[in-house]
Amino acid sequence: MVNAKMKLRKINPQTYELFENNQSLGTISTYRNLFHDSCIYLKFNLIKIPTTSPFLEIRKQEQKPLQVMIESSHTKLVDFMLKNGFKCKRYCFEAEVSATDLKHPLRTNFKVVPFIATDPIYSKCCDFLYKYYKTTHELVSPLTASKNEFITEVPTKTGYYSLDKQGRLNNVAFTENNEIAYLCSVDPTSCSSFIDNLLIKIFKKYSTTFFEADDTDWAASELLDKFNYKKNESFNTYIYE
Repeated sequence: MVNAKMKLRKINPQTYELFENNQSLGTISTYRNLFHDSCIYLKFNLIKIPTTSPFLEIRKQEQKPLQVMIESSHTKLVDFMLKNGFKCKRYCFEAEVSATDLKHPLRTNFKVVPFIATDPIYSKCCDFLYKYYKTTHELVSPLTASKNEFITEVPTKTGYYSLDKQGRLNNVAFTENNEIAYLCSVDPTSCSSFIDNLLIKIFKKYSTTFFEADDTDWAASELLDKFNYKKNESFNTYIYE
């Protein structure tokens, strides 16, 4: 029991049913993400928004921080979460754009090299992605999968890379058809030029490209900033510690 008004009943190992004044308000389901297993994830199936918070009790029972990933358009539920202990940790923007959406002409003076999964450099590109992904997720939702698990599941089989003057990887993009699945970099000074030439390659083959850009990911944010894109809606991550 959370207080005199609300009751919380666990109807199965992954589902809580909420009652207020003996009336069911619906359920909150829990699930795990083994790649990001430091939190318990919540999914809402509520008939109405409660007047009292169930989150402290769920947090006690699950013995882990709570995480919700939800579209910003669910304003009533988001407001309820924010008023009751959740904090927004990450905004994710989903963009589908064309060359006509570009803010500025693309610069062509930078060498990007295509790769496929059978190329010798592919494993190095995967290692590069793993390190970048782990770093950019550490403060919000730490990566808990091993490197082998990550590389088996996450990277696409095609993409592009660039090398610095010492012959080391400094920018990598994993692509699948017209999707930029992952963009990673260790060099802010060359990343913008890499993105320009990556987009030139993609727009030669396709009329549009699509990608996700987290505001906690500087390289993906730089990609998004190439375009006239209105950040009206986003898919956001909320954490209850």
